Amino acid sequence: MKVGIVLGTKPISPLEFWIGVEEGQTVQLDDVLYVKSYIGGQEVKYYGIVVEVNKFLEGAQLVYEEKLIKEGKIPASIAYVAKLAITRIDPEVFVPPSPGDNTYKAINKDFERALYYDQMKEKIPAGIDRNGNVVYVNYHFINGIEGAHVSISGMSGIATKTSYALFLLYSILEKKKAEDNIHGIIFNVKGKDLLWIDKKSKVLEEKDKEIYEAMGLSPGPFKDVKFYVPPCENNKNMPDCERLDKKVVPFYWSMRDFAEEGLIRFMFTEGEEGVSNIHYVIDRVANRLYSFAEESPEGRLIDDMGRDIEDLKELLKLLEEAIRDKEQNKSPELYKKWFGDAQTQTVYAFLRRFSRACQYVNRFVGDISNPPEWDQNRVSVIDISGIHSIAKMFVVGAILKKVFKEKENKGKPDPKVFVVLDELNKYAPKEGWSPIKDVILDIAERGRSLGVILIGAQQTASEIEKRVIANSALKVLGRMDASEVLSKEYDYLTGNFRQRAIMLKKGTMILYQPDVPNPMVVRFPKPAWATRKSEVEEEVYVPEDYGNF
Repeated sequence: MKVGIVLGTKPISPLEFWIGVEEGQTVQLDDVLYVKSYIGGQEVKYYGIVVEVNKFLEGAQLVYEEKLIKEGKIPASIAYVAKLAITRIDPEVFVPPSPGDNTYKAINKDFERALYYDQMKEKIPAGIDRNGNVVYVNYHFINGIEGAHVSISGMSGIATKTSYALFLLYSILEKKKAEDNIHGIIFNVKGKDLLWIDKKSKVLEEKDKEIYEAMGLSPGPFKDVKFYVPPCENNKNMPDCERLDKKVVPFYWSMRDFAEEGLIRFMFTEGEEGVSNIHYVIDRVANRLYSFAEESPEGRLIDDMGRDIEDLKELLKLLEEAIRDKEQNKSPELYKKWFGDAQTQTVYAFLRRFSRACQYVNRFVGDISNPPEWDQNRVSVIDISGIHSIAKMFVVGAILKKVFKEKENKGKPDPKVFVVLDELNKYAPKEGWSPIKDVILDIAERGRSLGVILIGAQQTASEIEKRVIANSALKVLGRMDASEVLSKEYDYLTGNFRQRAIMLKKGTMILYQPDVPNPMVVRFPKPAWATRKSEVEEEVYVPEDYGNF
């Protein structure tokens, strides 16, 4: 469909130029158009995205002449022009088109060529544009073949970051449902919204169903899901949540796991090395616990004096005993075994922090083990929403370290593991150090080759460790604060996209991917899965004898 012509009243370059929109036609921001030109007798097509649209009166010079024009006393006409940012020239001839060349709406194959969909070996639906065209992302830039990782930024409660992260994961799983080498790990960090994603939503509207179908997706819940939730304080076999069925299991680690995997490090995640050498003490204690695990019989953790260490409280007593014995000149050797050459004030700082962390982590560590098993189901939801921030750090660090270590041991990218983690700025902040930050950096920098893919969401990308953002091939943006969007982390927002980012509505995102030179605005449907108990379509059965499962 012809919509206008190339204007010669403004400079024309091969990469951007203006078109005049014909009467009766409508061109708006984000429309995909193409210009057909002839260079040296050869047909050349210039594909592009509309990045600016203006209307003005031609012939009027003074402020109030519009009234006279309206009354027909002065001749003038309305100029309707649009700026086209070129995404592709086919064939690649970097010569400008000519004034008067016809401009058309890009549809079907022309739309696909404009956005390089014809060159994508594997495509994943990422939403639709304002004209209803499906917008795809190159799967090879997500799954590690050519790039990896997704960064999603936006204001809390408005940008729908988690909703888009889940939609993208759902789209991947649906398009790759015939493959059994893809798994998803979703950390539920807010409320209990994600404990029902295996149930169909009864509030999904017809218009959203149509969007799913347009993208070739079947609207429905996530399949093959297991939910891992914290155990009750006084009963590790009972999940601490409102949903109770066989899909919901409590998770925890034994002291043997705690020692073998060095999990004590994830109890200290607030950059304590800035005030002391406390990280030295952490490593000393972690290494000693590891040596106990090597010498202990299976399933137990026994110190070098033959005492069982059954939980974190017992460990705390042993550590307090070591420093007390030194101060009383009873056993300085024991102090040295635990803390090396650390000063007592540093050890006391360590014990204060460890004692505080034990209050929140103790229910996750004991004499028995039931950690999350990410490869047993297609999707694993890890609920950390109702626990203290220290416990959240511990759980996220322990799980991600285990996943990464298991993938390292296999040494191959399959099966792929997609990790959805919100509030990423808390786990990998730009400033400071922590063990969990090291794990996330490992995933960002080496996860691509091992098949560990991060779908991270955060309010502000400017507060994230820059290497995490730099290694994210796909960047998605919801509604942003005006000051935040000026940060250099959003340099990919060309033209007026920074201004538009502060005006986005729920369900609308700005998407940037390496294959397409310009960002795009996409809409995505509401969840086809329940996000709270009240949205569950079928009745949820809660057995009376759940405790016997």
